Amino acid sequence: MNEHEYMNITDGIDERYITEYQDISAGREKRVRRRIRTTVLIAALVAIMIPAGVYAVSQLTHRENVSIYYSEDGVQMLEDSLLANGYTVENGQIRLTVDVEMCDGDFTQGVYTLTALTEDAKAHLDSVNVKLVYADTGEWIYPVGGGSQFTDGDAMGDGEISTLFIYPIDSSYIDNSRPVRMIFFENAETGESDGFGDIVVEDYTYYEGIYFDLLTEANIPTKTLQSADGNKITLTPYGVSRLDEDWAYPDDDLIMETPVNSVVVISTDGERTDIMTIKEDNGTVTTDLDRISLVTTGDIGSGNFTIGFGTILNVENISGVEINGVSYTE
Repeated sequence: MNEHEYMNITDGIDERYITEYQDISAGREKRVRRRIRTTVLIAALVAIMIPAGVYAVSQLTHRENVSIYYSEDGVQMLEDSLLANGYTVENGQIRLTVDVEMCDGDFTQGVYTLTALTEDAKAHLDSVNVKLVYADTGEWIYPVGGGSQFTDGDAMGDGEISTLFIYPIDSSYIDNSRPVRMIFFENAETGESDGFGDIVVEDYTYYEGIYFDLLTEANIPTKTLQSADGNKITLTPYGVSRLDEDWAYPDDDLIMETPVNSVVVISTDGERTDIMTIKEDNGTVTTDLDRISLVTTGDIGSGNFTIGFGTILNVENISGVEINGVSYTE
């Protein structure tokens, strides 16, 4: 997959807004693989709310692929907590499965899988594009400040791709009182030119009717953590985030001003779990957790960011999180 195709799948979001496995630019996008260490943080989730319309199943449809993003232990917790979604739609050429979808009230994230149902449809999986629209009118929501990403290897099979997505759903430019829908399509060049290049149109030949609506109400337990200087963040089973009510898409240069170089989770009994540490000598990421995607969107110095743990943890067993040495506690 080339860089152009990557930017297509991320809905045109600058690299500030999505961090993938591979190193695409120094110090920004990291691949993570380390042996897992079980801690008291990894335990059964409690008090999960399942909103109306979520199709709960006992097992994730694409369990192995989802574990790439949330770890083996995390997948088990998703299933035990009935957070496996299982929503499926197909059109004879492509099947969409929403494996898991979680909402903390500010952001919605999860994993969906696209499966080719015909031999010729396989060639149209890695060129897929996505965008968010209001389901009632089809109006394009742009910008959205999030995106989708998939690994070039592990989450891709013969005729199948599993993708992680993260989008804000409660911000100054998104009306979450209306249904927010993710639709799938490809870009096609018409051969005509407007003087600046070939005209590109949306092509739904293989993706007609392939879409799903994002959750806009919380279905997971959360905690509010606060630093000594009063900054508040939201703790979820899969990470931490912040979304200020008045945050808007920035007009300035989209470069991460405050890169994340360390994340430590602190349990209620004081045990520290090093989720991520960037070594100064070679820029690699180390962690105690195996087969995870450490995804960072936005900028921790702004009102919009998410940091993923790459697994699912028990919020009730967490007393605080340190980000770049700054402590956030209850």
